Amino acid sequence: MRNPVDKEKRRLLKALSILPLASGVSMVAGSGRALAESCDTSRSLVCIFMAGGADSFNIFVPGGSRYNDYRNSRNELAVPESEILEVSDAQQGSFGFHSRLPTLKSLYDEQRLAVVSNTGTLIQPTTKSDFLGTVALPQALFAHNTQQKLWQTGAGIVTGSTSFGWGGAVSDHAQTCNGNTPVAPAFSMGGTTDWLESANSNYVSLNADIAVERMSGFNNISDWIPTSRLSRVGPSLESLIAQGQASGNTLMSRAIANSVGRASDATTELHSALAANTLSNIAFNSSNKLAKQLHLVARLIASREQLGMQKQVFFVQMGGWDTHSDQLERQPDLFDGFNEAISTYQQAIDGLNLASSVTSFTASDFGRTLSSNGNGTDHGWGGHSFVFGGAVDGGRIVGDTPNYASTNNEDDAGEADGSFAGRIIPKISVNQYAATLSRWMGVSDADLANALPDLRNFTETDLGFMRA
Repeated sequence: MRNPVDKEKRRLLKALSILPLASGVSMVAGSGRALAESCDTSRSLVCIFMAGGADSFNIFVPGGSRYNDYRNSRNELAVPESEILEVSDAQQGSFGFHSRLPTLKSLYDEQRLAVVSNTGTLIQPTTKSDFLGTVALPQALFAHNTQQKLWQTGAGIVTGSTSFGWGGAVSDHAQTCNGNTPVAPAFSMGGTTDWLESANSNYVSLNADIAVERMSGFNNISDWIPTSRLSRVGPSLESLIAQGQASGNTLMSRAIANSVGRASDATTELHSALAANTLSNIAFNSSNKLAKQLHLVARLIASREQLGMQKQVFFVQMGGWDTHSDQLERQPDLFDGFNEAISTYQQAIDGLNLASSVTSFTASDFGRTLSSNGNGTDHGWGGHSFVFGGAVDGGRIVGDTPNYASTNNEDDAGEADGSFAGRIIPKISVNQYAATLSRWMGVSDADLANALPDLRNFTETDLGFMRA
């Protein structure tokens, strides 16, 4: 049983750690314990979370004879054949991307994007009979908040022992590779996230709409402090921090001083690095929120060496994917915005000659139903995920694509009365997807076992879509 005093200390430290560092910056902290792990080459991992439950069955569409099953199940929501950009898989045949997603098609053709088919939250391999018998099912299936948490933690059930994100395990490893740099190795441009939560390492939350500035008092810009006094503010603050860090002071005083000291150092480093790497030559649409987040990601990746980092982890988020209604009207704008953001971001990474060391991947609450509700789709389960970058063994589909038929479909979870629901049972677990990406970042099998306890229930723990 945990000591209640230790629990209260941890609560206090975490509360202090999320105080704003400076304009546009805050830090979410763990305990700071270092792990003894080896490091190799510089690498960055970027999670692109499509919040709301993205309808990936209209992003990546089956061709050939399977298209008829797909069209009959989707009815008016099916992508017309004339709006499909055709690609092929050597084993599974003809497929295609929606015509509003040409960047995904181009990356696939260049063998830099893989489609990870029918992925979702699973505790163990699950069949239709398992679902109908409620055998080892993930908690609160089809519920936004719980499924987001399960995707981001890799857990099947939300408990205290599985409350940390698998991105946090990657961050733990990155922290040991980055030495004594004052800036945490993990960044979120999408707000607070379970994916980067860790007991051992911090993550920095950045607002892509606000420039990173030094803490007030440590810069030389003020329109209300006289110049003669301004020059003395920084040294005075540094003196107060040093006094607060003295070993004879209380836990609270030292925690506050340490937090402010880390904030000052981290903000200074970030301000300097980002100022040196504006990537002003890379055009992007500043009204596109995802594009703006990803542009900041590219700037931080460009700053990798200046920040003294070998490894980095990023979280960005695009909302609006909960298309219960008006899907045909809303989906084009979603696809256009997504494609535009991915296009300018990948151009930036390619322009930096860092494509082979940057891997990006998509995730979402869940897939959506194959069936139409008359105006949109409802919450589903399995869906397609997309991973891209120079190190991806792409131009192919990972895993078997689902059965798209509306009758005699063993991949369909089904309604209570046995009728077709269009909720596709995943064949690939988030755990397998996460483990493959985490191993590429250098996370050890032992640490993966701790971060993804359900991984042991799956025979294949590396899906093989990452090159060494």
